[in-house]
Amino acid sequence: MKRLYCFLLLLPFAAAVVAQPVTQTVVSPRDARAMALGGSFQALSTGFDAFYGNPSAFGAAKSEFTVLDASTWVYLKPTVANVGDLSKLVTGEADQAAMVDTLNRFVTENGFGGGFSAGLGYIGKGLGIGAYVVEDVVVSGPNALGAKISQAAQANAVIGLAIPIKLGGLTLSFGGDIRPFFRVDSPSGGWAFAPLLSAFMSGGDPMAPVMGEDAYSSFGLAMDFGVSLELGTLSLGLSARDIAPPYKLVQSTVGTLFSSLSSGNIQSAAGTGLEAALLPAIAVGLSWKPALIPYFLEPALYFEIQDPVAIIKDKESIWKLFHAGLDLEVFSFMNLRAGVNKGWLSAGFGIDLFVLELDAAVFTEEIGRVPGDYGRSGIVLQAAIRF
Repeated sequence: MKRLYCFLLLLPFAAAVVAQPVTQTVVSPRDARAMALGGSFQALSTGFDAFYGNPSAFGAAKSEFTVLDASTWVYLKPTVANVGDLSKLVTGEADQAAMVDTLNRFVTENGFGGGFSAGLGYIGKGLGIGAYVVEDVVVSGPNALGAKISQAAQANAVIGLAIPIKLGGLTLSFGGDIRPFFRVDSPSGGWAFAPLLSAFMSGGDPMAPVMGEDAYSSFGLAMDFGVSLELGTLSLGLSARDIAPPYKLVQSTVGTLFSSLSSGNIQSAAGTGLEAALLPAIAVGLSWKPALIPYFLEPALYFEIQDPVAIIKDKESIWKLFHAGLDLEVFSFMNLRAGVNKGWLSAGFGIDLFVLELDAAVFTEEIGRVPGDYGRSGIVLQAAIRF
């Protein structure tokens, strides 16, 4: 009887645990500037990256219209040999044995994959309105034949406002946005990579084996908030992103989802009864931009802590959450960058040719539990047309 009483008493708590939503992280672009600066962008974003950074930047006095901001990245250790081997894979120069050997090395050494993002929008004068899409794919496992594919894609529309308040030489800005989104994810276990590899090596359609695999799609609505404080050459930023109610997951196959999207109707897919929730992202940052030699040499230092609540709540070391970067602007059109992302180094450069911006970066990001545990390296290229 006592055991039955305890069971009945604990049953509601057990049900609450079972009913907890699946936690998902937002899919964000691999911005070349941010990745070169060690990932220090969320709290200190300016311009287009405010759409996935700090919305207080919508209050910028100078408006900016981005016709297109596009980037593509590949997860690969940035060595000359690896880039050459990747080129042979893409062009079909490698034979089957060399192909499997190369993919085995890519997967086991670093994880392999990549992604892209593209968007447009207007920012400034207190208003931010735009849209962007992101897709990220990672192949990881003990070897190429035993690897799994993790995929996440997200389309976002953003509309937000910001209010700048000037107090003498100090500018305080508050901003926020509403962001409806649609996302598609692979199952938590991923898709098997071996069938794709086999189809690719045999000259067939490498996407055909994926069409019958499960996929989860969902609509959601998120809010993002931010505040920034500027005083001379110093700036402070705080952002809280992905504040969202739980949303329903819809299960279907990849092929069914593609057909549904092309017809504009995804209601034919079966609901899973599962709920998902975005994991909120909080960041606090500091920047210092001394104009050493105006229009000739202007450095900027960035420091950011992402998820600062964990320092108090989970007693995490500050170095596990630390990002830093140096951006050296030369002749007002060229930028040389370097950064530290949780102990891993990054570097990059940018060129601003009036309305055309070109940026590139090599980076390593920590995907393990502690700094230095397991870093995943990559290369990102970005181009934008802005007015």
